[in-house]
Amino acid sequence: MKKQTTFHKTIEKVWKNRAAIVIAIAATVFMCGLTALEFVALQMEWNLPVLAYVTGDSDSYIFEEYRSDEMKLDDSTENVLLEEDMRKGKSQSRDDRQEDITQSESQSEKSGKDAVQGESQSENRQEDVSQKENTQEKDSQQPASDKTEFPYYIKINRRQNCITVYTSDENGEYTVPYKAMICSTGLYNATPRGTFHLSTKYLWRELYGKVYGQYATRITGGVLFHSVPYYKKSKSALCTEKYNKLGQQASMGCVRLTVEDAKWIADNCPSGTTVEIYDDDDPGPLGKPEAAHIDTDSPNKGWDPTDPDVENPWHQLSDDE
Repeated sequence: MKKQTTFHKTIEKVWKNRAAIVIAIAATVFMCGLTALEFVALQMEWNLPVLAYVTGDSDSYIFEEYRSDEMKLDDSTENVLLEEDMRKGKSQSRDDRQEDITQSESQSEKSGKDAVQGESQSENRQEDVSQKENTQEKDSQQPASDKTEFPYYIKINRRQNCITVYTSDENGEYTVPYKAMICSTGLYNATPRGTFHLSTKYLWRELYGKVYGQYATRITGGVLFHSVPYYKKSKSALCTEKYNKLGQQASMGCVRLTVEDAKWIADNCPSGTTVEIYDDDDPGPLGKPEAAHIDTDSPNKGWDPTDPDVENPWHQLSDDE
């Protein structure tokens, strides 16, 4: 009898607290559903206003997990660092590069000692690059030295997905608008607001989701400037549908650009350049540029129309017109 009485009392307590139990279950189901929706929306790049309201300023754990995974890709063997000598080599014509290679081979044949010294210097340079990466990551979180002057100051308007680059006036203040760029910042404000400083640069960099970006420049942590992603490390493998989203939030935190603009930043904005990320309804003094829309049926759809590469078929099309 006592066991029956205890059982009945337990049932009565559960029945009385059924409202709390239902609420707890409903809350759990809601949170699980919201998390699943957020994950799918990020993968599919759906811009849902309700998620923007719920997630706020990139406070979702999914964004934190993404940034952590993005940082791990620093050690990827797919990455190609953009060193000063590499950048100069890329700006040369094919004939010039061939001539340099011929001269280099000739010099190598003349002196075996020079070749040995060159290998030694290459190893030392690699060590310098590794040390530089470590120091640059710290620099991206710290204010640049007041004694160091930089040619440009970059401001990213998250709300308008527009970038304005400023240069200094006669007083040394960055008040002169110089260049505007269209971009795609992170979905649901995943691109953090604040002031940061550029650091490591890559010619190609593997990105989250096993895609690749040209001319990547680190803003802070796992947030970088880079071109619209490519399905593989090839200039003819552009993610066309992502390119056509330039001008709206679309990434998981990085700032996507046309190849032309990503290359300009890599070439002209040295490590330590200040980047300010903010929100405003006004796109900026130079307005918001437009990006060319790529027809998904075009045979050239795998190329970024702004890529300066001589093999870009869009340039041939322009010349014919």
